[in-house]
Amino acid sequence: MPNPLVSPFVGYIETLSGEQPDLVRQLAPSLPLYLREQYELYLVRLFGRESLLAFQGKTFEGITPVEYRKHEEILSHALGKPVILVLPALPSFARNRMVQMGVPFVVPGNQAFIPASVIDLRERFPRGDRGKRESLTPAAQLTLLFHLIRGRVDQIPLKDVAQRLGVYSPMMITKVKDEFEAAGICSTTQSGRHMLLDFAVQGRELWEFAKPQLTSPVKKVRWVRWENPGYPALLSGMSALSRRTMIADDRLSTYALGPRMLESWLEKGFVSGCPDSEQATARIEVWSYEPKLLSNNESIDPLSLYLSLRDSADERVHQQLEQLIEEVQW
Repeated sequence: MPNPLVSPFVGYIETLSGEQPDLVRQLAPSLPLYLREQYELYLVRLFGRESLLAFQGKTFEGITPVEYRKHEEILSHALGKPVILVLPALPSFARNRMVQMGVPFVVPGNQAFIPASVIDLRERFPRGDRGKRESLTPAAQLTLLFHLIRGRVDQIPLKDVAQRLGVYSPMMITKVKDEFEAAGICSTTQSGRHMLLDFAVQGRELWEFAKPQLTSPVKKVRWVRWENPGYPALLSGMSALSRRTMIADDRLSTYALGPRMLESWLEKGFVSGCPDSEQATARIEVWSYEPKLLSNNESIDPLSLYLSLRDSADERVHQQLEQLIEEVQW
């Protein structure tokens, strides 16, 4: 009986290439027994190149990307041809690591990574996953942005991550870790008694991968009268963008405050609310996380700025935002 992945594989490759591949079953008695039990081998000419497909015959829980790479190397060396692993499923964090290590794979109907031939890494979640959260929580987003532009939070104990951020408990960081894993943003490794975050990619690659799950930090906007605007509020919105680019600022400056500070300022009379911009002297954004944690100057960080303005209808804003990201020191 052929491997159950064969038919889905043929249909999937046909949708990608427009041609139906011909598969020829191969026997390899010289292979180690565990590999013969794990994979069924087929010879195929795919995208103009002859390769061996290793269809996973059994689903073993806990196979790591490093183990898959070892399997691929042993098969390629023993059989003298490039090998493509055909797998029933692959978590996002494992997929990222496989891509990083250059291990060719296909998950029929879902993803394909065959260097120099085809790359199809779009997520196609089954119906049962539709309830999965589509965006990160504010705590997770802050942690990720902190890692990208302020100081790495991987490869250190989770309690040290909490201490470095200074606003979340170790228990909350554990929840952030679970959220990252569920979103495919990172995996975890064990070091003694400690759990460590392990991002498959870093810098710009991590930003681009996570960006669809990131949201604007702005929860609400208030017009206020404010005699001495400035720190601890940070310039935000068009005011921050005008400081970093050639675009002009709005008539009223925009500032960002953390989740609960504006209410406190209103109660103490530091600022007073206005019904509209005509009577106001400033525009205040209330954020879902503390903007000062991501910035070391009078303006908000560039990544949060991008997220807060990326839905703008002004094409000039989008052009400046793209330039802003290009200038980030990853």
